[in-house]
Amino acid sequence: MKKIIFVVGISIALFFAGFANAEVKIGIIDVKSVMDRMPEREAIGKELNQKFEARAKELEKEDKLANDAAARLKKEGLTLSSSEKKELNKTITDFQNKAAAFANEYRESETKEASKLLTKIQEAVKAIVAEEKYDLILRVDTVLYASDAVDITDKVLEKVKK
Repeated sequence: MKKIIFVVGISIALFFAGFANAEVKIGIIDVKSVMDRMPEREAIGKELNQKFEARAKELEKEDKLANDAAARLKKEGLTLSSSEKKELNKTITDFQNKAAAFANEYRESETKEASKLLTKIQEAVKAIVAEEKYDLILRVDTVLYASDAVDITDKVLEKVKK
């Protein structure tokens, strides 16, 4: 009886070991590298700069006014009337609010455009997975070590450029 259980146990172990030894095709991708090298990336950067250039220049002027107001408050704060202090503080606060709104809007636009690029990268990865029968694709920043043989970054970049 012990021999039968032993033989069945070994058989089951060998059966599952066959699955464990099945070859798994793994690929590694550096998404940031692909995104940075995409031709659209530069065009998007220029487009965003053009879109926000006028507001940025306006904010630079207001930054100077806010800095002057802050310097005046610091230097003459004790001798200024409360209405002058209130006006200087309003100038500083208005600038800070405008600068924060500008930064948020720029960041949202940049994120929206990056999302479009990421979608293109994901589509390219899916196409490569289907063509070359990969079982697993990992981001390079999640892997401690990978040989160049499993790096598909350049393949994805070529696919995205088409």
